[in-house]
Amino acid sequence: MVRFLRLLLGLVALIVIVAFAVANRQPVDVSFAPFPVTIELPLYGAFLFGLVVGVLVGGIGVGLGGLPRRYRARRLRRHVGTLETQLKQQEERAEAERDRAQKARALQAAGD
Repeated sequence: MVRFLRLLLGLVALIVIVAFAVANRQPVDVSFAPFPVTIELPLYGAFLFGLVVGVLVGGIGVGLGGLPRRYRARRLRRHVGTLETQLKQQEERAEAERDRAQKARALQAAGD
């Protein structure tokens, strides 16, 4: 259901973008304030350029913001792995000790 809703939302967004592009084909001058460069683009091109730059900058920001959590998760996974290994070793030692104790009791009972 979620996949269908995403597909439907993407289709609606695509229709809106295409309609915007068709309705706004007149050229506009785009300048970047500190630089003496002016580019003439269709209005929809300027809009889509801003949209793409915004998505890229936002994605980079989200990725950088999540770095501390990913580092912590990686460190905790390694720690859990170490603890699991130690626990398995302790269980193996305890099982070996139980086996030795049972054998000792069996020999003692046989000797009585």
